Amino acid sequence: MSRRPRLLIVNPKQFGYHLGTYCYGKWAQADFQITYHGFDTGRPKVDPQGMEIHYVSGRGSLVTRYLRFLRSCLAECGGDYDVIFIKYFAGCSLLPRRHPRRRFVLDIRTGSIAQNPLKRRGQDLLLRVESLGFRHVTVISASLARKLGLAQAHLLPLGADPVATSPKEFSALHLLYVGTLHARRLEDTLTAFRRFYLAVGRTAEMTYDILGDGLPGERNRLRAWVKDHGLENVVALPGFVPHEELARYYEKCNVGVSYIPINPIYDCQPPTKTFEYLLAGLPVIATNTSENAAVITADNGLLIDDTPEAFYEALQRLRNNRESYSSDRIRTEAMKYSWETIVRTNLAPYLHSLIHS
Repeated sequence: MSRRPRLLIVNPKQFGYHLGTYCYGKWAQADFQITYHGFDTGRPKVDPQGMEIHYVSGRGSLVTRYLRFLRSCLAECGGDYDVIFIKYFAGCSLLPRRHPRRRFVLDIRTGSIAQNPLKRRGQDLLLRVESLGFRHVTVISASLARKLGLAQAHLLPLGADPVATSPKEFSALHLLYVGTLHARRLEDTLTAFRRFYLAVGRTAEMTYDILGDGLPGERNRLRAWVKDHGLENVVALPGFVPHEELARYYEKCNVGVSYIPINPIYDCQPPTKTFEYLLAGLPVIATNTSENAAVITADNGLLIDDTPEAFYEALQRLRNNRESYSSDRIRTEAMKYSWETIVRTNLAPYLHSLIHS
C-alpha cells in the first residue's frame, strides 16, 4: 500500500474554529496524512478527527504572538511535507521565500471588509502583493479573483455541511437568520417582518429567529426594537449559537434569510449561511449580491434588493407561491455545495495534481 502524501495546513485560527480548514482536513484524510499548525487561544480543544495538531501558544501581546507564530511556521514548513496549504495571513509570503523548494498553496477566503475605502484598498493590495510570492493560489470565488487580479488562481468554492431535517411545509413562515449582526442592517428585515405580520393578522404561527451577535450593544439594540414594536412572542435573538446546536433551528424553521448589504465590501464574498440553508432544505430570501445570484434560483429562493420594501414583497411572494417549493429538491440540488463534494472533487484532485506535476 502506497504512502499517503503529507499535507500541512497552516492557519492562525485554533483548530476547529475556522470551518473551511476544519472541513478540508476532515474530508481529505482518505487522500493525505494531515498536520494542522495553528494557535492555541485557550478555547476548548476540538476533536482532531485523526489529524495531527501542532499548537502554538497564543499568550502575550499581539506583536509577541505574531512573531512567535511566524517563527513556528518557518520551522514547521521545513518538515517533510509534500504540499503546504496556507490560509492567508499577513506576512505569509515569507514562508515560500525561506523554503523556495517546497510546494506551497496560498488559500484566499476573503478580500478586505474594512469599512474605510482607503484601508480596504490597502489591505487588498497587500494581499495581492503577497500572493505574488506563491506559484499556486486558490480563491473562494471568481468575482474575488477578478477583484484582486488573480487571473491564474484555482477556484476553491465555499461549502457547508448538509443538515438533516424533516421535509418542510410552508403553511406558515418561520424565518431563520444565522450570522453576524454587525453592519448587516437587520432592522430592514424586522421592519418588513412586522409589516407582514400585521398584514396577515398577527398570527403566532409566524416566527423569526435571529442567531448571532455583533459589536457590544448591537443585539440589545435589536432586542429593544423588537420589544418596542410588540414582537417579543414571535422574534427571538438568543445570541451566538454553537454550530453543533444549530440543527434544532434548521428543524424548526422553513425559510433562510441571507440579508447582506449590496455594496463593494461584501459583493464578492459567498455567504456561508446561504449554502447551509439550502443544504437544510430551506428556500432562501437573499439579497442580490454577485455570489448570492450565482446560487439562488426560482426553485430555491428569491433574490431581492437590500430594502425593507423588497423584503416585505419577498415574504408575500413566498406565501403566495409556497406550494412551489420542495425542501427535498432544494437539498438534493445543493449537495454540490457540500464540503465533502468540494474536497473530494476539487481540493484533493487539485493538490494531487500539484504533487505529481
